[in-house]
Amino acid sequence: MYQIKQLDAQNTAQIIAFDKLCFPTDFWKEEDWQDLLRDKRAAYYALLDSDNIVGDVFIYNWQGEKDYVKIMNVAVHPNYRNQGLASRLLNHAAKEMERLGMFRFCGETRASNRAMKKVFTNCGYALNKVEENYYHNPEESAWKYVLQGEKTGLS
Repeated sequence: MYQIKQLDAQNTAQIIAFDKLCFPTDFWKEEDWQDLLRDKRAAYYALLDSDNIVGDVFIYNWQGEKDYVKIMNVAVHPNYRNQGLASRLLNHAAKEMERLGMFRFCGETRASNRAMKKVFTNCGYALNKVEENYYHNPEESAWKYVLQGEKTGLS
């Protein structure tokens, strides 16, 4: 059975290795991970199979400033995909943030990432806009999604 656990900067090496596995051409820099994992507004939830990360959702809580939660990263190990794990992770993050009074969630994915677009839709997110040339390596548009209000039904 999988377990969702919040990880922090002490787990940086494991998190970076997982990010590179899931995004071999477009992973985050080590310095970015280190800075964000030390930020009190950031939360990294790992889906673990034993002690191995098989999925993650990384969020940034803009409460009091922009009043939304930014979905920074969602990933599932290639061998564990198509099991609904990304949806489980997104819903877990929403529940955790709703406990803090946060009810607006924003995230984006590459235009070509049909699987993630489906995950956002299945979790109740609505397409808000398409931003051209948002991603690099390779250049691609972003589909930006929003989940709004206490209607999430996750509480």
